Amino acid sequence: MRIAVYSRKSKFTGKGESIENQVEMCVDYAHTHLENVTENDIFIFEDEGFSGKNLDRPQFKRMMAEEYKNPFDYIIVYRLDRISRSVGDFSGLIDQLTAYKTSFISIKEQFDTSTPMGRAMMNIAAVFAQLERETIAERVRDNDYMLARTGRWLGGVTPFGYRSVKVSDGKKSYFRLEQDKKEIIIVKKIFDKYSEMRSMSKLATYLTNNNITPRSGCNFSVNTIRKILTNPVYCVADEAGYNYFKSQNCNMCCALEDCCGKFGFIGYGKTRQNSGSDRIAADSEQWLITVGRHKGIIPGKNFADVQKILSENADSKIKFKQSHNPAALLSGILFCSCGSYMRPKYYRENKNGVKPYAYMCELKELSKGERCRCQNVNGAYADKAVCDILLNYEADDNIFHKYLSGIKRGDVTGKIDSAIKEQENIKSELREKIQNLVDTISRGVDDVTLEYINGEIVKLNGQLKAADDEIGRLQVSLEGAKDGEKIFNSTQNALRFFKENFDTLSTENKRNYIRACISRITWDGEKLHIFTRG
Repeated sequence: MRIAVYSRKSKFTGKGESIENQVEMCVDYAHTHLENVTENDIFIFEDEGFSGKNLDRPQFKRMMAEEYKNPFDYIIVYRLDRISRSVGDFSGLIDQLTAYKTSFISIKEQFDTSTPMGRAMMNIAAVFAQLERETIAERVRDNDYMLARTGRWLGGVTPFGYRSVKVSDGKKSYFRLEQDKKEIIIVKKIFDKYSEMRSMSKLATYLTNNNITPRSGCNFSVNTIRKILTNPVYCVADEAGYNYFKSQNCNMCCALEDCCGKFGFIGYGKTRQNSGSDRIAADSEQWLITVGRHKGIIPGKNFADVQKILSENADSKIKFKQSHNPAALLSGILFCSCGSYMRPKYYRENKNGVKPYAYMCELKELSKGERCRCQNVNGAYADKAVCDILLNYEADDNIFHKYLSGIKRGDVTGKIDSAIKEQENIKSELREKIQNLVDTISRGVDDVTLEYINGEIVKLNGQLKAADDEIGRLQVSLEGAKDGEKIFNSTQNALRFFKENFDTLSTENKRNYIRACISRITWDGEKLHIFTRG
């Protein structure tokens, strides 16, 4: 007998219906209600941090892949909406399971598709689950609209150029944005320079080489610049600004007469949750725009002019973007030794119709080689090298074999402690090098030497930040290391699935499984250094 137990939760809350409790109750049900069930008959699939609005979940997909290869006798869930809140998805799923003669059991509602009445009641329950989701979404939308009319800052990441300040009207407390004088100067420069240069990459280079940075101390990336240039919070609430947002079909929660130029606009609902747990930019038709309680920075006409340039540049690059090679697998986890991301850079298509690519340091590209000169790494070589390590994870000398063996022996905490100490030692050495350079400057140097030393200090600071980031990652891992068995199972399952399905996985799915196993890869100009997740 083959029994699949599936559990899902949108986020960890600490309440009784956690992933672990769902699994335990489903396993108990199988032993109690089905005959001759052993532990070897039960296969567990867990998705945590995923919504039930559709079926785009990694462990659910893995379960269904197993179903197609070797059908289960039963699929058991704790509650019906753990599978899906969409009637269409649910009905299609039941049809697939019926074709494979797999019974579906929901223990909370006591539904069993092996009976006609069970199938009918399950479809009715699915209708109500979808109705509940749509009602919740409508209620959230109505609440957002009412909050938008107040013009208050509702929290989240405070926009560059402002500080979030708590104030009280005597009855209630709320937050208001107040301008940061130093950052405001930079915001104005960004808008002015973009209007002049009409290129975000050129603007990023200008900001990098002039040591103009956001509050994080990193360099302004093209993505960060785009977020600033398109954020309604910087636009003065005047007639030109109102007309611009109205022309973009935004939901205006204010009247034209409210836009007197005294305050700035504020936008709500600018992001939405995608099929996973991440948030992505929403279309302007979904934005709620109102007059805030903060001062705007950029006059409405200037803001609209910048949006026009952005739109024209985007239109002119559509064909180029569509021709990009989608093969790069390491974007987002590959870093240069200076601490910056390494991004794929594509070259002209070769005679075989393939676009070669290399990973290039973002700081190197932004500064045109002034602040980092790390050698690029061949994209196909790097991707294959990492995939080969994951595919051969069972080999004795493989880092994942050693990692999993370490977890199984229960010595993960000791290894993480050692790794943290190693990073702390690296930080101490970097600080000492920086101090030595500062001491050299204080004794007096010529301009050429000063420029060289400044460049070295910037590079060492980047390495210092990378070490800090790694310590932060390791400390989080240390907290989770207590649950060694769960880490072992999830990592081993991801590696096994990656190996068994590598030839059929899409590029995006390969990326996801690589990231499930690897937290960071560093390129030092000669070698790739891989850091396991967990």
